[in-house]
Amino acid sequence: MSAVPSIFDTPVVGGAAVGASKRPAAENGPQSGEKQSKKSKKASKKQLIDLLVQEHVRELSQNDSSESTTAGPSPKKKKKQKASAANGKANPTKNANVVKKKPKAGLKIKLHEKQKLQKSAEAKQHAPDALVETSFDGESLKNNSNHSTPVTKNPKKKNKPMPQPFVIVTPKLPIKQEPQTPKPNGMQAARSTLDSTEVGREQFAWVISPTPVDEFMANYWEKKPLLIQRKNQAYYKNLLSRAKIDEMLRQHNIEYTKNIDVTSYREGQRETHNPDGRVLPPDMWSFYEEGCSIRMLNPQTYLPGVYEMNVKLQEFFHCMTGANFYLTPPNSQGFAPHYDDIEAFVLQVEGRKHWKLYSPREPAEFLARVSSPNFTQEEIGNPILEVVLEPGDLLYFPRGIIHQASTVPGHHSLHVTMSVYQKNCWADLLEVFFPQALAQAAEAHFDLRRGIPLDLHNHFGIVHSDSETPTRKQLITHIKALVDKVFSEEAIDSAVDQLAKRFQHDALPPMVSPTEQSSTVYGSSFDHNPDGTVSLRVPFTENSTVRLLRRNVLRLVSEEDKLRIYYHTDNSREYHEYEPNFLEIDQDGALGVELLVKMYPRAVAIRDLPVEDKVEFAKSLWEKGLIVVHGQ
Repeated sequence: MSAVPSIFDTPVVGGAAVGASKRPAAENGPQSGEKQSKKSKKASKKQLIDLLVQEHVRELSQNDSSESTTAGPSPKKKKKQKASAANGKANPTKNANVVKKKPKAGLKIKLHEKQKLQKSAEAKQHAPDALVETSFDGESLKNNSNHSTPVTKNPKKKNKPMPQPFVIVTPKLPIKQEPQTPKPNGMQAARSTLDSTEVGREQFAWVISPTPVDEFMANYWEKKPLLIQRKNQAYYKNLLSRAKIDEMLRQHNIEYTKNIDVTSYREGQRETHNPDGRVLPPDMWSFYEEGCSIRMLNPQTYLPGVYEMNVKLQEFFHCMTGANFYLTPPNSQGFAPHYDDIEAFVLQVEGRKHWKLYSPREPAEFLARVSSPNFTQEEIGNPILEVVLEPGDLLYFPRGIIHQASTVPGHHSLHVTMSVYQKNCWADLLEVFFPQALAQAAEAHFDLRRGIPLDLHNHFGIVHSDSETPTRKQLITHIKALVDKVFSEEAIDSAVDQLAKRFQHDALPPMVSPTEQSSTVYGSSFDHNPDGTVSLRVPFTENSTVRLLRRNVLRLVSEEDKLRIYYHTDNSREYHEYEPNFLEIDQDGALGVELLVKMYPRAVAIRDLPVEDKVEFAKSLWEKGLIVVHGQ
């Protein structure tokens, strides 16, 4: 486990960590023996969790053939543990130095130290058919671009390398095997404890099959396009169809602009034709017949196939996984050339569509952080790729790649664009990191609080930007040294937590499989008895076992001198329909959450949770849909 101190290493007083005191140790005065003892007891709780997790990992490595998801320790082990407890070795002293805060939403969390962990099995499977893969490689962007508009260059940044282009080479077309399409509910009984990130990886493997995931991430991800031509028209048919779109419009209140855009692109001009109000089938199909393209911004909200794909992929990518669908009539184009700020996966469902890809016009546009305006044909030069996608084909391209598409004469087109990694690059993380890190560093380092030199303005600024005076060089060296002092592991931990918190707000609510229903709050969990009483059917006893519903179902965050659990089980399928969901807990309760996070996907016996009110703690998390519970 990491040796870096965590927020759990010291008790909380009034919502703030005692260990985060701003006074030097000499100013705090001598510590009483009782205070030091309580502090060491709190630290021992953290160490105990780490030791127990390590012990369980060792057990798994020794018993990797075990397939039981709730198997407890052997009788011999029980005797040994009991004996240890009797000798006083397995009974850490109760911490009494914590000021409890009243938790929200009925989350009553207290602590006790008694640990024992449960195992779970993992299974993996793949099955196959046949298809064809094509890839791209290139030599030099300059040799394959023909821009009629010059690129403005900064005279001070000479010889800046351009991004590598994507030039079609004559491909070898190996016949590869592909896995079968996953069943609608992929988390089946035999796989109920498989890590949700592995389920997401399998879903992604299906999307890009037959290209292996590791090969894709090494050779294509954020580097160059990938084209897969499967010769299998039914591959993506379960996602959507024109008939499913028509049914969706009749069953749901789909609105123009909010959900549906009606667009056209004629004679170099893109237009949007959205009326107001609800999208009714006769009106939308009338636009379609007149040559307009239909774009839906959130099909995952209403179409089960797209929702299932996205909700699994978000576990693998650990970021918002979006989708749009595009329905284009024959002989038309809906959008002008442009580039996007997302990694794009085009899944062709029906018909045929002619795609053109263009290299970024300059290095700053490669892996773009914002989407571009519409370009004219003269601004983008010659395409580096032209291809006609047929049903079952896939086209991937990184953010910043300019693209446009039109239907083939005599054919309509229906495709889904799946998107990931919007605002998820290092710069986005550092934007969160630097303000926090700078504030902390300014408190810790006297040099950062010194005033700037009186003559600083005489050596910096646009007027002096080309100056190379000794004073300027000395100041640059000094400023770089100050920037080095800004970095801290605590600030980067906090920044990553904030990105993960954003994911909790962005994420789709989890899809619960039939085999999980009865073990979660979403199943039939109550018996309505003849005497008029209602009893909980789920077995909440100290012998029951619990695990998180999904690896990324919650995030523990320290902010505003509080500890909060952010989660997405109460999210809507509509993007940001509700405010972020969170529960406030005290530091003791956070230890219970930490154990569940570190043990996932393995189960933990309720009796072994490091909390005093064990059953109440488990019920509180279960009521929010965060855990799965099983009987003894």
